[in-house]
Formats: sequence, C-alpha cells, structure tokens
Amino acid sequence: MDKLSLLLFIFLRCLNPNLGYKAGAPTFACKTMTPGHGVPTQTSASPYTIQTGAEEVDDAGRILVTLSSPPLQFFTGFLVQARTPESDEAIGSFVQIPRNTQLLNCGTQANSSVTQSTNARKTNIEMEWESPPDYEGSVTFVATMVKDYKTFWVAQESSPVQVFRRSVDIETAGPEQNGGQLSQAAQGQRNLELSAYKSCGKTKKCLGSPDGCIAGKTCVALVTIAPQGRDFQIEMFGKKSKYIAIGFSDDTKMGGDHVVECVNEDLSRGTIVKAYRSFNIPNAKQNRRFDDQEGVELLEGSFYDGDLYCKVNHVAKIAVQDKEYDLNNNEYHLLLAAGSALKPFTVGFHDVAYTSTKDRSRVSELKASRSNDPFYTECNKLKSCFGSPEGCVDSQSCTAVASVRVEGTRHTFELKAENAAYVAVGLSHDNKMGGDSVMECVREETGGGSIKAYNSWNIANDKANKRIGVDGINLLNSSSVDGSIYCKFTRDPVHRIEGTLFDMAKDQYFLLLASGSSLKDNSVGFHDQVFTSTAQQRLLADVGAFSTATKLYIRLHGAFMIAAWIGAASIGIVMARYYKQTWIGSSLCSKDIWFAWHRTLMFLTWLLTIAGAVLIFYDVGGWVSGPSQTHALVGVVTTVLCFIQPIAAALRPLPGSSKRPLFNWLHWLVGNVAHICAIVTIFLAVQLSKAELPEFVDWILVAFVAFYVAIHLILSCSGCLSDSKAEKRINAFPMKQMSPGRNSMHTDYAERKRDAPYAGLRKTTLCLHCLVILAITVALVLIVVLAPIEKQWGDMKDKLMT
Repeated sequence: MDKLSLLLFIFLRCLNPNLGYKAGAPTFACKTMTPGHGVPTQTSASPYTIQTGAEEVDDAGRILVTLSSPPLQFFTGFLVQARTPESDEAIGSFVQIPRNTQLLNCGTQANSSVTQSTNARKTNIEMEWESPPDYEGSVTFVATMVKDYKTFWVAQESSPVQVFRRSVDIETAGPEQNGGQLSQAAQGQRNLELSAYKSCGKTKKCLGSPDGCIAGKTCVALVTIAPQGRDFQIEMFGKKSKYIAIGFSDDTKMGGDHVVECVNEDLSRGTIVKAYRSFNIPNAKQNRRFDDQEGVELLEGSFYDGDLYCKVNHVAKIAVQDKEYDLNNNEYHLLLAAGSALKPFTVGFHDVAYTSTKDRSRVSELKASRSNDPFYTECNKLKSCFGSPEGCVDSQSCTAVASVRVEGTRHTFELKAENAAYVAVGLSHDNKMGGDSVMECVREETGGGSIKAYNSWNIANDKANKRIGVDGINLLNSSSVDGSIYCKFTRDPVHRIEGTLFDMAKDQYFLLLASGSSLKDNSVGFHDQVFTSTAQQRLLADVGAFSTATKLYIRLHGAFMIAAWIGAASIGIVMARYYKQTWIGSSLCSKDIWFAWHRTLMFLTWLLTIAGAVLIFYDVGGWVSGPSQTHALVGVVTTVLCFIQPIAAALRPLPGSSKRPLFNWLHWLVGNVAHICAIVTIFLAVQLSKAELPEFVDWILVAFVAFYVAIHLILSCSGCLSDSKAEKRINAFPMKQMSPGRNSMHTDYAERKRDAPYAGLRKTTLCLHCLVILAITVALVLIVVLAPIEKQWGDMKDKLMT
C-alpha cells in the first residue's frame, strides 16, 4: 500500500478532462484553423509536433505527415492541411489516414484536410499526403491541436517541404521553352537533375560545385553516391558539360585515383551517353581510360541542351592498377570534375567544375551535410560567438547563439534562436542573473509577429526582468523564418541602466544567453529553452571563442539525487520491510544483516541528499522562478524529510516502550513520503532546460516505478505464502510490530535460528532487485552527467568512425 501514492501520481499525469468536438472540425474553420469554442487560443509554444518523413516528397509526390504529443500527454482534436507560402488555401490531398480520423474538403480541393472523428485521446497520428501533379515549390503543413475544450493551439506549422512537378503540358512546337512551358525533353532533364539532390546528406553523399550550391539546388555540377543493395549507385550531372566524373582518392589532388566518367560522345548519327572507368596517372595530370568496364554499369543517361546526366551502378570492391578500392570499409576523398570538351579517348580540361571533399570518409558513412549558415561565417575570426549547447558554433547547430563585433566604438550584436519567442544576451559582472544590462530580440505577438529589439534590466537580487525601452539600441536587420528568429543591432558602447554604468569599451563582462518559447506582458518569459553564461569575463573587443560556464554543480546535484533515491533508498527501504526474518543467526558489524544494510544505505541516501541540496543552492544562489519552482519546492520537502529521518531514528524509544508503535508508524510514513516526493522531483527535473535531459528519461523513470511496484507485490505475496505455511504468523513485516503484545502470537524464528519460509525466493528477488536498480541508476547518472547525451553520443560515434 505504501507505493500507491506513487502509482497515483503517474496515473494522474496521464489524466486531463476534455470537452473537444467529437465530430471533428467544421468546414468554416478551413481558413482560420480556429475552433469555434468561444475561448482564445493559447499564446505559449505548442507542446505538440508536426513532423514530415522527409524534406521532399517522393517520386510519387507523396510524403508522411505525423502529429505527435510529448510523453505522458495527449490531444483529442486536430485539423491539418498543406498550404503554399503565398496562400491560406489548402493544397493537395490526403490519401492515407488512420481510424478515428476523417477527410475534410476545404475549398474546391477534395480530401485536402484531415480532422478527428472521435474525441478519443491520441498521442500519434500518421497520414500520407499527395501533392498536386502540376505544382512545384514548397508547402508547409499547418495544424491546429486541441487538448481540451479550452486549451488549443492554432495554425502550428511544420518545416517546409519541397514539391516537384510530376506532369507538364507537352509542347510540340519545339524542344526549347515556348510560352513559359518546357518541352517534354527539357522537363525530363530538369526532373533528373532535381532528383539527384534528393536525400543529400541523409541517404547519400553529395559533392557539388560551387561550394554551398546543394542547399539551394544551384550546382553547375553534382555527383552523389549511395548504397544500393550490395553495390553503390552514383548520380552525376553537369551544366553545359560534355563530361562529368567522380574520383576516389587518398588525398585532395589528382594522381593515382580511381575515376568513373560520364561522357557525351559525338557519333555520325548524333550523340550517345556512356560511362567509363579510368585512372588518374600519378604525377602526370593525365587520365587513362580502361578497355573493359567491369564493375561499372550505366543505368540511365541523358544529354539535352548541353546538360549531361547519368546514373551508374558501381560494385563495392573494384581492382584498379593492382590496388583494391573498397567503398564499404576504406576512406577516400571524393573528387568532382566536369568540362565542356573531350579529348580523344579521355576527358578534357576541367573548365566547368573541379572540387573535392575536405575530409576522407567511408562512402557508406552517411552524415547529414553541414549547413552553410552565414551567421557563423565570421565567428571567432572577425566577431566573437557564444552559443548553446556547448560546441554548437563549430557545428553550426546552436539552439541559441549570440555574436558581438567591435569596430572602433561601434558594437554590433547578432542574436539567433530556433523555435523561440525571444532570445536575449546580457552583460554581467558575474555569471548569474541580477544587475545585468540585457538586449532582447523578441517576436511580437501583435503587429504580425514582427521582430523588435529592446533594452532591459535584470533586477539585482531578484529573478525578474524589467524592460527599459529602445534608447541606445539601433535595430539593423531582423527576420523570422520557420520558427527561427534573428536580429542584428548596434548598442551604445557606454550606457547607464537603473543607475548602473556599463562601458563595453573599457570593462570586462560575462555574457549571459537566454531563449524561451513564451513572452510575458512587456517582458520576456521563462528561459525554458536556453540559459547559460560564458566561463570567462573579458573585453568584448577581444575576438575569440567563448567557452560555456561549467554546469558541474548541476550535474553533480542530479547524479547525487538519482544515486540516493533511485539507487540507495529503493534498496534500503525494501531491506527493512521484507527481510527481518531472513539471514537469521547471521550478523554484520554485530547487527542483523537487514539492519546493517538498511542503516548503511539510508545514511548514504542522507549524505547524498544533503550534498546535492547544498550544491544546487550554491550554484543557483537563491530561490528559482518559473517552472523550476515546482521542482525546487518538492525537492526542499524531500530534503527536509530526509534530514529529520535519521535524527528521529537516533531518538527512537526502546522496543518495550508504549511509544514505540507510534514511532514505527511515523518512521515508516516519513520515509515513504520522502521517497515518493524524491521520485516526483526527479520526474519534474526532466522538463527543465538546464538539465538538458532527453524526453526518453521519462520512460526510464516510468519503467523504474513499474519495476519497483512489481518487487513490492512479489515480496508481499511471498510474505502471505510464508504466513500460511507457518504455524503462526511470523514477524515478517514492520507493520506487525506497530502494536505491543503481539510477539507472543508469532513463531519466534529468531530464537530457533531459522529463516521464515520462502527465504530462497526472497533472496533471489533481492538479487534481481539490486541488479535492476543498479542498472537503472547507472544509466540515469550517465545521462545526467553527460548531458546533453544525444550530442555526446553523436560526437563519440564521429570519433569512432574517424
């Protein structure tokens, strides 16, 4: 019974009454996407996600669309449709939908939207959408998500998806463009080139020229290679080219390389596309073509209006000049070359394109291509950059990032954040909030979502922020694209806020960086996405990378609390409750074995809890605000109960005292309430941005709770079996000692030096319990200490692969 409270907590997390429309969205909501519930929409960021199976539709014009909720949450209603950037009309049609949903005709387009057909709770909905055959461009999936009658988020958008035309009007007037339409041959060539870009960096390696052309699909030459069964498939195209070639090299230069050529050869009756394998002769800048093409097979070739394309099958292993090229296991640089002319029996000068990959890698090792974000181009060269998570500036993957560039007395700041309502940078004399000059980049909820820049002040000795205005700050540029916000502004180098002088030209500062998903009235909201600071204090004119302030105390706090309450307490409580009549006649340090282990484990719990509390109060420097308050409040209750428990145990009455049963009840109650509060506190920590924990930690904790309850049930059943087998009920549980005068009713196994029945089952269960609890504890401690674990795991895999 003592764990029912914990189970009730998990159960209540899954409950939330809803009064949503059972029949689904009506057609009048097609454009506004707003439910007719008579209550305003939520202004905070939606907890739900809209994901697409790819960045582009497949060859059939279809793509998978998924609506999902966070762990332990749900939604009851929704409306989803695809839209173009220029219109609020639904486009395309849904061709596959799950049960409990229905198709909706919005405007003149049939089946262009999907909504619910019942108000059953949903956590994940998958649908397949098909694009119009004659549309080319980008679309965005827009969804309204309903949690209950009064709680819903309107017109949440997905990332853009690229759509390609699947049919064109065929003009018979000629092969060239005519009246804005492409001929069938021209459209076919264009479709082949566009298809080569698909899944670059995801399922195939791509190398294009000029640099950065792949993202915008503007390459003059492109080669791609991807695994295809046991072999590899190569695609190549070149603009105004007679040949295009891919090389596999040990360095970035020509010489001693295996080459696959795609050439357009002139014949007396026309031209023909062929594929050859050849070899770059070392130290000669010459290419020699082989007579046989074993291992290389042309699958498709096309040449139109000077543009060349081919698709080639390449075996995984091929011998070239007594050297074996193993594309699965060996690392190579990829070389790309294209030219406008051929030489007899070989390629010509590379006058269209010539480039190579910077690093060697296995062809089978598929990494996402690195984005070429101009924000990061001058980072730590001409401007100082600082972002979160740590190391994100180098990989151009920051959730939030700030930069400062100093030119004379001009201080130019740039701020950027992903899926945020605001991003802010502060000038601080320490690495904590309070008494700081802050510059905010804010997406206004009014005025069409425009981006504004403001000055504000972090109130000293408080967690509050006060907006000052726009004096001294000059917004140069701003944008909001796909949920990301960006702004660039200058700031007066010398300014005074709330009586405090800030001189950026002379004084050294820590930088504070924060971003969040919501705003307050005339202020930024809680920093639920990013809050971090630089590790060093320095002049802003000193260009160089900032390192992130250590999160050692936060990591240790989390590790100590998990080790204490998931690990030590979970074993110590079980020992005290179920093992008093086990190992009778044996002792440890002159104490019964159960008592020795219980005391040791609970004392360890006490030490780790007190140490963890001291560390976090030292790091935070005071009480917290926002969503962290609930975690902190329940954590304080846990710490107080934990602190008094051993003190009360030391003052316990003697066994024969009339007050001993009352002590037993209170000792049991305080210990179990502390354990429940501790587990609740750990659940609450998963949602905190500072913890940087992945969502799957919730499921690990749920698994722990389920296992812990199962162990109690098994041992309780074991106790019942033991009681039924014994002549009289034995003293197996502490609850049986909570009233005097009952000892005479029990068989005194201690005097008979014999364990209660089913001791073997209890010992086996304890062994299993300790092993599983140890495994869960170690896993959670590693996730906390190495947070963010996804980045650490990715970095480790990259190092192993290289």
